[in-house]
Order: sequence, then C-alpha cells, then structure tokens
Amino acid sequence: MDRQHRQDLKHDKFVDEIGTLSTAARENQRLLVTITAAAVAIAILAYGIYFYRSNHEQKAQDALAAAMDTMDSPLLPPAGQPAQQQPAPGAKYKTDAERSAAAEKQFRAVESNYSGSDAADVAKLYLARLDAQRGDTTNARALLQQFIAGHPKHLLVGTARYSLYQLRIEAGEAPQVVSEVSAELVKTEPVLPADSLLVVLAHAYEAQGNEAKSRDTYRRIATEFPESPYAIEAQRRMGPAA
Repeated sequence: MDRQHRQDLKHDKFVDEIGTLSTAARENQRLLVTITAAAVAIAILAYGIYFYRSNHEQKAQDALAAAMDTMDSPLLPPAGQPAQQQPAPGAKYKTDAERSAAAEKQFRAVESNYSGSDAADVAKLYLARLDAQRGDTTNARALLQQFIAGHPKHLLVGTARYSLYQLRIEAGEAPQVVSEVSAELVKTEPVLPADSLLVVLAHAYEAQGNEAKSRDTYRRIATEFPESPYAIEAQRRMGPAA
C-alpha cells in the first residue's frame, strides 16, 4: 500500500469519525432540547397545580368564612318589639333553627365543592356540631373521629377531641372516659391540655352521679390552673370548701 493510499484511508476514517460525532452531537442536542422542553413543561405544570390549589383553597376559605359568619350572625328582634329597636348589623334570621339551617347548607357546600381542602375539613367540624345540637350524635361522632384520625397535628384537633369526649359522656361512656382521661393526665404530652382534660373528667364524674369527685376535680382546676379559661366556672361548680 503506497503512501498516498494510506493518507487517503486516514482521511476517510477522519471524515467518518467527524460524521459520527456530528450525528451524535445532533442526536444529543435533540435529546437536550427534549429534556429541557420536558423540564419546562413540568415546571409550568407544577406552577399550574400550585396556582390551582392556592386559588382553590382561597375560595374554600372564603366560603368557610361566609358559613361561619352565618353561624355567628345575630338574630332579628322578635316580633312585637318596639319599632325604634333596630336589628343588629348582619341580622337576617328570625330563629336559631333558621340560622342553623342556612349555615349547615353553606358548610355542606364547602365540604362538597372543595373536597380535600383544609376548609372542607374544618367545615366537617361545624357539621358535627350542628348534628350534635339536633341530637344526631352518631353522625357527629363519626365526623369528629374522621377528623382526628386524618389530622392528628391539625390546629383544631384538640377541639375535636374535646367535643368527642363530651359526646361519649352523653352517650353513656363516662366510665371509659374517666379511665382514658386519667391515663392521659399522667402523661408528659397528653392529647389535650391538663385543664381541658380535668373539665372532661369532672363532667364524666358528674354524669356518673359522683358529685364528690366532680367537685374535687373542679377544685383542682381552680387551684392548679388559676389562669385557665375554665377557672371561674370551676370555682362556681366546686362549691364551698369543706
């Protein structure tokens, strides 16, 4: 093989390698463009989901706030009141039953229209309260238990636990509640603040007809937790010192 032929072969090999590298570069470029486009699409999708969820939650919170305003709205003055007596601002309903029915409708709309939102979960607590007020303790308990199981760290889980204890006492489970609450009171981190647990315990003793233990428990609240919001009522309920 002469020198010129060897140079031609080297040249052809060089050309082939450059062609292969160019093809690979173009393919890699297409891959990089595809990856970049996919990353941008994912980022846009993620932002869209975040924006949707934020907007969805804000609308849910607004609807929840409206339902809470209805729940807490003042009533219109009874018929026959002096004409000069003006209704309180925001008064729209004549009776508590009418107001509760309107609020319930709004809370149920929050629950159904914004399922999965924090506002919908809170709406269920209000629905449990309304159920309990009309004597439907079975459904009220179910809603409270669902909330507690699904949201153990929620800001309002303590309220749900407290309400559930009270419903259980009213349902005849006072002995079980006494046992559970007594066990919680000796824990380092009980499920409720100690003063709240003592209120539940006092109520449970009272439901069993054990007035002495009920008064002693109220006395504990007044003496051990004088700054508690329950302290004044506890002083009234504990009666005179023996």
